[in-house]
Amino acid sequence: MASVLESFRNLLSRRHEIARQWKSRNKRVVGWTCTYTPEEVIYAADALPVRVYGGLEGTSLADAYLPSNACSFIRSCFNSALKGDYDYLDGYVASNSCDNYGKMYDMWRYYVKTPYIHFLNTPHTNTEKAHEFFYEEVVQFKESLEKAFGNRISNKSLRNAVSVYDQNRELLKKAYDLRKKKPPLISGVEALEMVLSSMITSKDEHNKLLNRLLSEIKTRKDPPEEGVRLLVSGSVMDSPELLRLVEASGGSVVADDLCTGSRYFWDLVGSEPDPLRAIAKRYLDKIPCPFMNRYEERVKHVKEMARRYEVEGAIIFVLKFCDTHLFDAPLLMEELKALGLPVLYLEW
Repeated sequence: MASVLESFRNLLSRRHEIARQWKSRNKRVVGWTCTYTPEEVIYAADALPVRVYGGLEGTSLADAYLPSNACSFIRSCFNSALKGDYDYLDGYVASNSCDNYGKMYDMWRYYVKTPYIHFLNTPHTNTEKAHEFFYEEVVQFKESLEKAFGNRISNKSLRNAVSVYDQNRELLKKAYDLRKKKPPLISGVEALEMVLSSMITSKDEHNKLLNRLLSEIKTRKDPPEEGVRLLVSGSVMDSPELLRLVEASGGSVVADDLCTGSRYFWDLVGSEPDPLRAIAKRYLDKIPCPFMNRYEERVKHVKEMARRYEVEGAIIFVLKFCDTHLFDAPLLMEELKALGLPVLYLEW
């Protein structure tokens, strides 16, 4: 059992090596920064989509270019790029999900020099007009990939991508449900490593690992110790170190509301005659991040997670200078307190 769980951790620690191995087989690698990026289109172009992560080390290189109040996650990602960690990328896709992401696109374009670079203009609502606008954005994205990489993206390849990605989402949901048990069969750290690793490796290979985990987990000999059942909500979390600290202190993270957690995989694409339209619809209708003008849907998801996993407390985790989540935090704290939950606010 440990070997399966360690596989997800190893994927994370070896993510740059894995991407370079992919590239050595004459395959392309495309980096992305926001979960509103339709990965299926990249996959259908026979390229490997990898989420750009930062690290916990200092950001002296990025500090020369960014103001002191820039988001620490963006600063870390840009620092990794300036170090050359992502020099294998054939492409980079950014989104205007927040001002920091948008400006990192400009900085990346000027100072990192990735061969193909694309900006997705993501609407901040999901009205009928916004859906039509975003569909056109996804069409342009598909066409730009075809032009850059010289291969046609067919409806057949898009449907195959949807099938592979939806399977991954369903398997991750089943893995998350292992934390409903008392004690949970997997820890919060292990669950986060599963989701993070799914963003940086082939979904086909990741599906195999998840299937193996689900078939073997019931006989696990070393389940996590039972602790105070917690939900963690907040900013992007690309390292499990905070959850490791919480769980070492007697907590048990059994649920989350993170873009690197449940919000990433909770909603499926499904099937429609036009796969590209189905993809665009899924991304605009998925569990919203705080930059979207759909606060009620976001709160509903968080409350459902709290009830579904029988949590006893919540942690609101906010990266320093993450404006969207900083505005969101006071409202969300009140909603969770109204459920009778103690809430801890942490700025990281």
